[in-house]
Amino acid sequence: MFHGQPRDMQKFQDQMDAELIRIPYFSQTSDSSFVYMFPSLNIAFNKELEKNQEKLDTALDVLDCMISEQGQKLIADGSGVISFNTDVPSMMQNVPGLEEEIKDTSIYIRYSAQKSFDASLEAVHGLLSGKMDEMQAYNVFRSAMNSEDSKEKSTVNFENEYSISLNNKSGRDAASSILTTIRKENDAQLALTPYYYYTSSIYKGECTRSRVGLMTAKNSDTPLYLVKLNGEQVYELVKKYLTEADENFYVTTKYELPIASGMKIIVKNEENGFSLKDITINDKKIDTEKEYSILLTDTTKSILKKINPKCAIEQIGDTTLSSAWIAAMSNGQQPSAPEDYIEVEK
Repeated sequence: MFHGQPRDMQKFQDQMDAELIRIPYFSQTSDSSFVYMFPSLNIAFNKELEKNQEKLDTALDVLDCMISEQGQKLIADGSGVISFNTDVPSMMQNVPGLEEEIKDTSIYIRYSAQKSFDASLEAVHGLLSGKMDEMQAYNVFRSAMNSEDSKEKSTVNFENEYSISLNNKSGRDAASSILTTIRKENDAQLALTPYYYYTSSIYKGECTRSRVGLMTAKNSDTPLYLVKLNGEQVYELVKKYLTEADENFYVTTKYELPIASGMKIIVKNEENGFSLKDITINDKKIDTEKEYSILLTDTTKSILKKINPKCAIEQIGDTTLSSAWIAAMSNGQQPSAPEDYIEVEK
């Protein structure tokens, strides 16, 4: 038994050459079962469109195309997707076994919003602790979701916008901006962290403290560590990072490449992963004998310990990656500009 998405089921079914059975979330009967879904179509319109009817009409035409049968199938790539557009009935053919739940509209969507996270935490904790039954947990969740949002004041007004998606060199500008800001706040020359600590783009405009917090992964937050290494040791650390592999950590695609700051890592895309070709600092090859202060997280610290078990690593108090980012932005300052920190050779 595994908990996953339809595409996972299809993959395992092909690999195992077996017929798998899909069981709805929470129960085995349609009366009390729910289908747990991730929204795959996220849409946002710029408020400025209200000032230009022609542009607004064009945007609405694009939206109509996206929710049409053809558009839905293209977006879904034709597998394991339920469309909420009633004009697209044929997409159900790839998700058998859920007909009753969909007919009874026993479906709920996972919203990526702070309010839903808080409501879910309260409801699930009540269920697991035995303090609530299913109906009480549902009422608590509903009450929290329907409560008025607190009027939280903005803490920073971002002047620039950076995307969390990969750029043309396989780097992430938003992650680079966040890490570089944290590195400079802690007076480190270099920094190396996994990609999965960074969760959101940075958008231009006013931003509250809680929204700033959602730009880093609070559920997998990490302490920050500082260590001094010479250039050769830094090179070995990055090299080991790219080839390290266990059940919890691996780099096999460009989406899993690390986030670096203060240096540029040049890697080659190999058949089974990536190899390190070079590291530069200020457009010059890293000095193998020079000593550098480098900021690390739990993962990069553990990799360094495998290479050099005796190296002296200092934990920076109670500071975590998330708390350091929130504290920097709470001062109202602008984040550092993204760096050209990675390049992937074909």
